[in-house]
Amino acid sequence: MISINVAQNQKLPPLNIRENFVEGLKIWLVIKPLQFLFKNEMEKHMVELQSCKEGTVGYDIYRMLKKYHLKVIPKFENHDLKHLILGYGMSPLEEIRMQMYLLGNGNYSIYCLLFALSGILFPKQWRSFYLAFKKGKNRVSILNLTISDCIHMQTEKLKTTYNKD
Repeated sequence: MISINVAQNQKLPPLNIRENFVEGLKIWLVIKPLQFLFKNEMEKHMVELQSCKEGTVGYDIYRMLKKYHLKVIPKFENHDLKHLILGYGMSPLEEIRMQMYLLGNGNYSIYCLLFALSGILFPKQWRSFYLAFKKGKNRVSILNLTISDCIHMQTEKLKTTYNKD
């Protein structure tokens, strides 16, 4: 959930203290710095995504972000793309599951490792994290997929391609 407007007004269930910790890491270590760096470009990118045809990756990312009252952060759209294609939600636990999937898929970035490691705070979820890791290990790599390569492609086609077992 990198593309976020911190002043959002989401109607999500309240987070517990561990989920708040993970959410805080995400906001203060990733989102706030990126929003500061790209504040002038965020609205332009949202308009670009909105102008894409329905059913395309660009338009569906726009809809997904609007649903969660989020804004795209330029240079980080590929993260949102992975949420869309893989079907992981944007709660702290879903973010960890997606990072575990990506870790299994071969992403060893500091960001991925940090959020995967935060899963240690949720022992009741370890099995679901492990299953996401295993799923990522057994699927075709999504790591090099970029929004610029597929902004006008049909979302369902990409979901089918990257969600095959």
